[in-house]
Amino acid sequence: MTTGILPRWRKFEFESRIFISIGIVAAVSAVSFTVFAGAAPNAVRLGAVLGLPARTALALGFLAAAAFCAAASFLRIWGGSVLTSRRMMSFRVKADAVCASGPYRIVRNPIYFADFLAFSGFTLCLPPVGLTLPLLLYAHYSQLISYEEKTLGGIRGREYEEYRRRVPRLIPDLRRFPEWRPAFREVVFTRDGIRHNGLYLSFIPGFVVAALTGRLLWAVAIGLPAVLDWYIVHTKVGTAPDAVHPSPAKKVFQDILYANCWEDPASDREALRIGPDDVVFSITSGGCNVLTFLLDNPRKIIALDYNPRQNHLLELKMAAIRVLPYDRLLEFLGVRPTENRRDSYGLVRPWLSREAARFWDAKTDAIDRGVLNAGRYERYMRLLRKIVLVAPAKRALVERFFATPDPAEREGLFRSRWNDAAWKFLTRVMLSRRMNTLLFDRAFFRYLDGDFSFGRHFAEKAEHALTSLPLASNYFMSYILRGGFAEPDALPHYLREGNVPIIRDRLGRIEIVSAACGAYFFTLPDNGISKFNFSNIFEWSSPQEFEALLRETLRVARDGAVVTYRNLLVFREHPASLDPNFTSRIVDSLKILSRDLSFIYDNYVVEEIRKEVLA
Repeated sequence: MTTGILPRWRKFEFESRIFISIGIVAAVSAVSFTVFAGAAPNAVRLGAVLGLPARTALALGFLAAAAFCAAASFLRIWGGSVLTSRRMMSFRVKADAVCASGPYRIVRNPIYFADFLAFSGFTLCLPPVGLTLPLLLYAHYSQLISYEEKTLGGIRGREYEEYRRRVPRLIPDLRRFPEWRPAFREVVFTRDGIRHNGLYLSFIPGFVVAALTGRLLWAVAIGLPAVLDWYIVHTKVGTAPDAVHPSPAKKVFQDILYANCWEDPASDREALRIGPDDVVFSITSGGCNVLTFLLDNPRKIIALDYNPRQNHLLELKMAAIRVLPYDRLLEFLGVRPTENRRDSYGLVRPWLSREAARFWDAKTDAIDRGVLNAGRYERYMRLLRKIVLVAPAKRALVERFFATPDPAEREGLFRSRWNDAAWKFLTRVMLSRRMNTLLFDRAFFRYLDGDFSFGRHFAEKAEHALTSLPLASNYFMSYILRGGFAEPDALPHYLREGNVPIIRDRLGRIEIVSAACGAYFFTLPDNGISKFNFSNIFEWSSPQEFEALLRETLRVARDGAVVTYRNLLVFREHPASLDPNFTSRIVDSLKILSRDLSFIYDNYVVEEIRKEVLA
């Protein structure tokens, strides 16, 4: 809770910034046109110093103001297209991610800088008292930025501090101009960005007309309607309910979403073909695939997750592999029953970071259950399992499926005994969009078509897994239908007895990062990563955010790097604008997807990066 007069004032100032900014402009303009109505504009005074006639100096001042408005419009529309209006116009600080692409490489607050540019141009058309306008706005923006920085720093931590260290606060550093090239490769204008950031555009022709007539009134008459429109739209959008990205403060990110990876690492290993010289980037999720990639002997693996609790889980699994004998490892994680998991945790805990130890110290119930059962998704699977298998006959049918290798026979079982009224009701209710929204967050499904049927989608995927894929070795289906992993054939790769010693010897090659993907990539040098496993994070992004992250991926990737990602509900493949640099391996993708044991994904994308052509 915010306490004290000053913190409350700063919060009020930020949430009322649109009204305060317009109030400053209105007050300075009113004083200029009333108290100092007879004073010469600053452009005329500057022209006198340069020996220019008053009429010429005034016309040049109006044209300079038009140029300032053009530069401000370009920067505002670009920044708004990257950030989106929902985030930029919100009356509250958006701390769910650190935006570090496009103009946010050049200056941390390009929207404020754009406004500062525009009003600096306006001062040329005002008497000397108008010089207070950019000064007052600079002071106001500095207060807003301080409040944002404190909020972002408190939530995003080291990720945001690194960004602050690299990028200027409000005024770009011209000495760093050679470093701006990656930013200008990310110039993008969207309808959203133009619609909500074009408030200075109409001032451009307005100031041109003013230059021709010598009357500022024309600039005001032509430009002011766009400002009023922006004011109304900004207020409407800024006060609308949150619908952008799930906030890190939301309950969904206060716990573990996935205690296991629900993606088949065999698919990624086949696509990536990891070797001894590779630096691999992977989304952490349950940590299973990150650990499995160690079997391929990479030089380094970067495990990143936006949810730090997923990284705490990976730390726990790594520590358990490091110190526990094999039998006790399986007991501790939850593969086998045991009564002494807390004793094992006592051995594991010294190998955890302070943050991870604090998290797990408070999760004794998860330790007692076995952490492989501790995720929100796993709890959801447990609920579905209880509903589907409530009848003993259905539980016996599950075992018959697993004991039947012939797909044709399994298809007959599915048609005659599995696909009954209870199953159809379950897929329409328990696997519905509403239930998935409760499980995760509605922002995860923002880019999904409104008429998409969750139930039908998952019912079709379940049918494919039960009838077409091998079941005896499918540890995903074993967990879903049996409630656990069957030894030795249906264990995740990183928990198989012959693999554990290899993984244990290579644990030091994993670097764990809690951050947003784009913000972390911004801190990396060029040409460093050779293999990328993005999971399905792209379908939570807008097409503009997706393209921006792919462009940043292109920068940090080595030539010939391989990129893999999945589509669960929202279709994403690289945009045509990146065709020169991203080559889709469609045949590989389809072949791998057809054998993928995790079965739930609709699309598996394998792409190769060519860096010799700049996008």
